[in-house]
Amino acid sequence: MKKYGRKILHSTIALYVSIALIVLVVFFSFYYAYGHYMTTLIADKGEKAVAYTLSNREIEKGKIVFYGDSITEMCETSLYYPEFDIINRGISGDTTLGMLQRLDDNLLNIEPSTVLFLGGINDIDRNVPVEEIAGNIEAILNSIRSNCPNCRIIVQSVYPINKNIRPYYLNKVNNRTNEAVRQLNALLPDICEKYDCTFLDIYSYLADEDGNLNKSFTRDGLHLIKKGYFYIAEIIKPYLAQSA
Repeated sequence: MKKYGRKILHSTIALYVSIALIVLVVFFSFYYAYGHYMTTLIADKGEKAVAYTLSNREIEKGKIVFYGDSITEMCETSLYYPEFDIINRGISGDTTLGMLQRLDDNLLNIEPSTVLFLGGINDIDRNVPVEEIAGNIEAILNSIRSNCPNCRIIVQSVYPINKNIRPYYLNKVNNRTNEAVRQLNALLPDICEKYDCTFLDIYSYLADEDGNLNKSFTRDGLHLIKKGYFYIAEIIKPYLAQSA
């Protein structure tokens, strides 16, 4: 009986050790992919929007504002755009409808001189039709142009994704597809022209020969790592300089 009991004890210990190792591997994998942004990505969207609203009361008007979802939120503007004074108003997980709903309190009330916009990839994940996404983006641009007629609006194409990233538990592509991304991007130039906005085809710069997000720019198939942000910053900076 004692021998049998020791076997159970050893098996139990081995099980707990295995679980602990798995947890550690997953944790450090996510930390490797996102660093201190792990908590940012899962934080409450509503709380962030409220925090931005309160912060805007103390912000001088006429700034450059980056507006979008997690790809925008994770962009450390002081690192990638040190020569510009930028306000970041990205929220992880946000959709174009969410951006439209918080537009007044998070963006328009500080009367930006320039807006760099990126949105739509989370809508695609939720299977929102591309025409509806484009309609939301048009409503956002229309509102910015109506309320801030002298604002320079720069619209980025939606970035490509890469569903082939391993390990798979790090892959954040989910329902997103590059086909849907390309369909949405094809609608944006005409909308931008309608509201006198600049359209930047960032997709083409980030895509590999197969149209996927270049693996050297990502660890989860969706978000950019520093190399990707530095790369596109060199594309975007000349457009920001025109507004400085």
